[in-house]
Amino acid sequence: MGIEPFLLASTLEVVIAQRLIRKICNSCRYSLPAREALKALDKNGHAVAPYFSDDDNVYAGKGCNVCNNSGYAGRSALFEFIEVTPEMQDLIVKSPSTREIETLARSQGSKPMFEDGIEKVRSGLTSIAEVVRVVEPPRTSTIAPEKRHG
Repeated sequence: MGIEPFLLASTLEVVIAQRLIRKICNSCRYSLPAREALKALDKNGHAVAPYFSDDDNVYAGKGCNVCNNSGYAGRSALFEFIEVTPEMQDLIVKSPSTREIETLARSQGSKPMFEDGIEKVRSGLTSIAEVVRVVEPPRTSTIAPEKRHG
């Protein structure tokens, strides 16, 4: 963008990313085993599987008159927040790679947008397929083992 890194570091306070997702229709919502929903994802199922255990259930929409047979009605958003701490400012000045920024943000408690999506799947707000449609799953699992099936 042509902006000097020191200017970014001194002016940014927080970085926010958002993507809109479709919400499951409340009129035709049903529960199914996560493993069934993951099988339907084909190539992305393996990247999402570590976030669910074999006995987890998720939700989907069958399609009805209320949602025009789409299974979805309404929208919500997925978010990712990165606080620009003094450590992040120091890193920004060095023109870091995306991976370096992600690593520091993660160590400071930032949650990736994909994980926000997984939380919304667990709460029944949206489907696994919708999250994967909107946000690419991580190539390698960065979640802590204790959080995978929690």
